[in-house]
Amino acid sequence: MRAASTTPTHVGLVVLGGSALLPFLGLQEYWIYTLTIGFYYAILAASWSLLVGYVGRISFAQAAMSGLGAYASILTVQHLGWPLPLALAAGVLLAGVTGLFIGWLTLRLHGAYLGLTTIAFGEILRIAATAEHGLTAGSLGLRATPLIPGGSATVYYYVFLGATIVCLGLMLLMLHSRVGLFFQAIREDEDGAASLGVEVTTWKIVAFAVSSAFAGFAGGLYAHFVQLITPSMMSLQEMGFVLAMAVIGGFHNVVFAALGGLVLQVALEALRSVGEWRLVVFGLAAILVLRFAPNGLFGTVAALVTRKGKKP
Repeated sequence: MRAASTTPTHVGLVVLGGSALLPFLGLQEYWIYTLTIGFYYAILAASWSLLVGYVGRISFAQAAMSGLGAYASILTVQHLGWPLPLALAAGVLLAGVTGLFIGWLTLRLHGAYLGLTTIAFGEILRIAATAEHGLTAGSLGLRATPLIPGGSATVYYYVFLGATIVCLGLMLLMLHSRVGLFFQAIREDEDGAASLGVEVTTWKIVAFAVSSAFAGFAGGLYAHFVQLITPSMMSLQEMGFVLAMAVIGGFHNVVFAALGGLVLQVALEALRSVGEWRLVVFGLAAILVLRFAPNGLFGTVAALVTRKGKKP
C-alpha cells in the first residue's frame, strides 16, 4: 500500500490558503470571478480524486452529481421555500443517495464497463433535466436565488475559498482515518483487503456516496453563485474538464487535484482568445501529463522537492 506523504499535502494547503491574499494585490474583478469558479472546479476535481485516486473506482458522472445538487438546491428554495443552508443540504443528500445507488448498481463492474455505466447514468440525468421543462425549464436554464444577496465578487471569492478548504479538510480527515486505510486497501488489492476482514462491498458504496455528496455540495454553491444553470453543466464536456483538471493536478492527492482545478480554470480563461483550440490544448496537456508525469504536475513537483530535501 502506498503511504502518502503529508508534507507536500500541507504545502498544497498552504498555497491554497495563500490565495486569500490575491484580492489585496489589485487583481481585476474579472479574475476574482474566474478564481471563484476555479474553487468550484477544485472541489469537483478533489471529489473525483477521492473516488479514483484512493479507491481505484472510476466515475464519469461527477459533473452530473454536481448538476443534481444544483437543481435540488434551487428547486427546494423555489417550491418548498427552504432557506439556503437547508437547500444546499438537500442537494448534498440527493447527490449522496444517488451516488449510493450508483455504487450499489456497479459493485461487480470494473474498468471500461464501470466507466460506460457511469457515463450512461450521467447522460440519463442530463437528458432528464433537458426534457423536463415544467420543473427544470429545460435548456433555457433555471434561475437561482443569490447565495449572498448584494455580495461583491470578493465576498463570493472568500466564501468559495473557505468552502474549498473545509471540503479538503473533511476529505483529508477521512483519508487519514481507518476509512482512508480501507479505501486504499481496496485500491491496492481488493481480494487481499477482503481476506483481512475489510467490508469491500460496503466501503466501495460509501466511496461513491461520499464523492457524489461533495460534488452535489459544489454544484449547489455554484448554482447560487452564477444564479442560472442549464443541463450543460452535467455534460460529458464538463466531465472532461473535471477529469483533465484532476489528472493534470495529480489525482492521487485530493489537494493536488483541487489545485489542478483552480489553475486550469484560470488557464482556460487565459486561452479564451484562441476559441475551441483551448480544448485541444487541455486534452494534449492531460495526455502528456499521464505519459510523462503520472502523479500530476503538483505531485511530480512535490516528489522532486521531497527527494532533494532528503539528500545530505
